[in-house]
Amino acid sequence: PDTLRAIFDRLDGVFLTGGVDVDPAHYGEPRHPRCGPPDPDRDVVELMLLRHAEERELPVLAVCRGLQVLNVAGGGTLYQDVPTQLPAALKHDFFPTPDRPSRACLAHDVHVAPGSRLAGVLGVSAVPVNSMHHQAVKTLAPGLRPTAFAPDGVVEAVEGTGGPFVVGVQWHPEE
Repeated sequence: PDTLRAIFDRLDGVFLTGGVDVDPAHYGEPRHPRCGPPDPDRDVVELMLLRHAEERELPVLAVCRGLQVLNVAGGGTLYQDVPTQLPAALKHDFFPTPDRPSRACLAHDVHVAPGSRLAGVLGVSAVPVNSMHHQAVKTLAPGLRPTAFAPDGVVEAVEGTGGPFVVGVQWHPEE
């Protein structure tokens, strides 16, 4: 923790990327059979990093897993497997396969909340996005507000309600 704190103290902002599932133990739930294997070290570092970012009021941009960690760090929970826990939901897990290796497949639109930072950046009320996740926000953390939704109601973006720039998106804009 001391080494991490020394590194964190040199940061001007935080960017959390996509990756493996967040361990449900961090939000007090038993592991669902479809929840993937966790990365305990990554979970600990990213949760600690977000606490540090909040203390220092650093800007945060979180993508895919990053949005999920952001929500969990603030006290929210996740659907561990959208297809089984939200059976009426759209397909959200368009992961690359040998037949379809691209990560740029535009899977569905997201509807962006007017007046949100995201709406200001995108300049539109709806945008097509890729979708490579099987987990999603279940209970939103206090201090976050949803700012984009898939047509099925799944939260696709969140923003902090006060303080510094905090934005999380469920898709991969880098693609």
